[in-house]
Amino acid sequence: MLRVATDVGGTFTDYISFDDKTGEIVAAKSSTTPEILNGIVECFLKGGRKAAHALHFVHGSTVAINTVIEKSGAVTGLLATEGFRHVLDLGRGSIFNSFDIMFETPEALVPPMLRAVVEERMLSDGQVLKPLDEQSAIKAIDDLVKRNVASIAICFLHSYANPAHEQALAALIRARYPNIYVTASSSIIRQYREYERTSTTVLNAYVGPRVSAYLAAIARFLADDGFHGTAMIMQSNGGTMTLEAAQCQPVRMMESGPVGGTMAAAHVGKTLGYENVVAFDMGGTTAKVSMVRNGQMEVADGYFIGGEEVGYPLQLPVVDIIEIGAGGGSIAHLDETGALKIGPVSAGAYPGPACYQRGGHEPTVTDANLALGRLNPAYFLGGEMRIDREAALHAIREHVGKPLKLGDVEAAQGIIRLANLSMAQAVQTMTVQRGYDPREAVMIAYGGGGPLHAVEIARELGIRKVVIPPHCGIFSALGMLLADAKNEYVISHVRTMNDDSASEMEALFAGTEAEAVSSMEKAGFSAANIKLQRSLEMRYIGQEFTIIVDCPSPLVAESIPEIRKRFNAVYERRYGHAFPQVMPEIVSARLQVIGVFNKPEFRFEPSAATTSKPATDRRLVHFEANKAVECIVHKRSTLRSGQMLQGPIVIEEPSSTTLVGPGDSVTVDTEGNLVIVVGINASK
Repeated sequence: MLRVATDVGGTFTDYISFDDKTGEIVAAKSSTTPEILNGIVECFLKGGRKAAHALHFVHGSTVAINTVIEKSGAVTGLLATEGFRHVLDLGRGSIFNSFDIMFETPEALVPPMLRAVVEERMLSDGQVLKPLDEQSAIKAIDDLVKRNVASIAICFLHSYANPAHEQALAALIRARYPNIYVTASSSIIRQYREYERTSTTVLNAYVGPRVSAYLAAIARFLADDGFHGTAMIMQSNGGTMTLEAAQCQPVRMMESGPVGGTMAAAHVGKTLGYENVVAFDMGGTTAKVSMVRNGQMEVADGYFIGGEEVGYPLQLPVVDIIEIGAGGGSIAHLDETGALKIGPVSAGAYPGPACYQRGGHEPTVTDANLALGRLNPAYFLGGEMRIDREAALHAIREHVGKPLKLGDVEAAQGIIRLANLSMAQAVQTMTVQRGYDPREAVMIAYGGGGPLHAVEIARELGIRKVVIPPHCGIFSALGMLLADAKNEYVISHVRTMNDDSASEMEALFAGTEAEAVSSMEKAGFSAANIKLQRSLEMRYIGQEFTIIVDCPSPLVAESIPEIRKRFNAVYERRYGHAFPQVMPEIVSARLQVIGVFNKPEFRFEPSAATTSKPATDRRLVHFEANKAVECIVHKRSTLRSGQMLQGPIVIEEPSSTTLVGPGDSVTVDTEGNLVIVVGINASK
């Protein structure tokens, strides 16, 4: 069985195919083009296999999240319950930094002129207070269409408890205007919190037309290329969904690309016996940091697209990832005060860094790495693409060196140092600021730029071991092949916990499970390959926020004492105390349904230790000190398991370059990983 995964990033598109029978892995990389499908097609051509040869295809991308960040989504309208037209503006009435006098509330994706109200009203228990007025609805719809909206979001008050009005309105829109993209909040999330639910619905409607069109193009390409297997899209929660589901709910694939890397890092960590892993991914546009704790990916039930301070809330489970604008293509520039800054603007693939010679003239992190001898201009992308060191030096000199009165090397080192500090800060945010010591974790680095910067970042934080896995440059695509199909259902149902609530919640779970299993069976999974996991969102009465507690199946009155015990234990572990005498309440029922795929068993390197022909290539490389150091340059393909090397060295492979500093050492393990022991003060 041939499995294929593709990952579209802001700068490069990655491809990997794995043959179950032979264990052969084929990787390819191409520039991400404005017409996204072109990069995918080019990768298939480079991989030498047609889609018809594959039985399983997984795809992830940053298209959805980039659409939001770039504000390039569809003209979107919002239909709300009468009296709730301005929920997006009201928000939570707070800002994260109350001392920032320059703070500006982010501009809503749907401006006030594109919002309309409908006469209807549900109560929080699902009872109809005011029936849906069809004439009011038709007038509101027509008014939005006259304003040239391409997409409409529907978010009615308390529709999580009873979606009947939203469903009726969605059907009315589709009947009158079939070409309008429609999103009802109850089809995305059945959870209370009006602002977050409205924002999530609007996000889906905003990216829907663009993402669904490009997913349709992928479906056509696969069909034209003879594909008859299972096609899945990576979700932000670490699972996959069908192409059809993704076209209806593209908001679930906001972080679909980076999540694949976190999954692969968790897999490598488990294989090597590391329970706590810092997953560090540096690509061409951004750098991403996530954590694996006790062997499990950290999942956040609440996320901000574009950053916590100025982003848009997404009320869906997302693997907890911090993303910053410090990728290889991030542009180095001087701000209005003359200070050197990195990103967040990226040169992307076109025009790209100055060294690409595609019209880019501003210096980037990639240009700085090339200027310092860390990259081989004749072996970029395995030699497929030549890059120009002189062009990189010129850009650095004109935009950074001359204004700051620095030499070329000093300016390039300043760019790298600042980029490394930004990425180290992201790791600190994910670890230290959340009460975890990064020194107790292993860093697994991947992406085109991750292995190039990982050791210096690890040294900054006191992390003693860095692992560079095989195929690190296309690692996120590799992780996608490990993903199961996954759907998550969250239904708000606030009830005091008692014997009566047990039977009520069991009925709610049973109905949701029937829907969930039916959906998975339609996707092609047999009952034996479908797993269900229940949990409850709970809190003490009078509190605002909840914690998640595992829930037994079936849920009966006799289960209540055990659930209370679990809740108090989780609460005490998180907050340092609990109130066992206080009766908690249930806020939401959560159900996760998993369609289990057979997992590939990756085999990378022979286990026998061998010796390889000594490397003969050498070049001067600048580390943190100004003085250049002569480094031996190895091709990764020549290294064998058991081999140990002492830094300073450079290890090159087609999709990435690993930099090992003076005083650091690297060993090739039996799985083909480069295990680097970091000398903490080695290059200071």
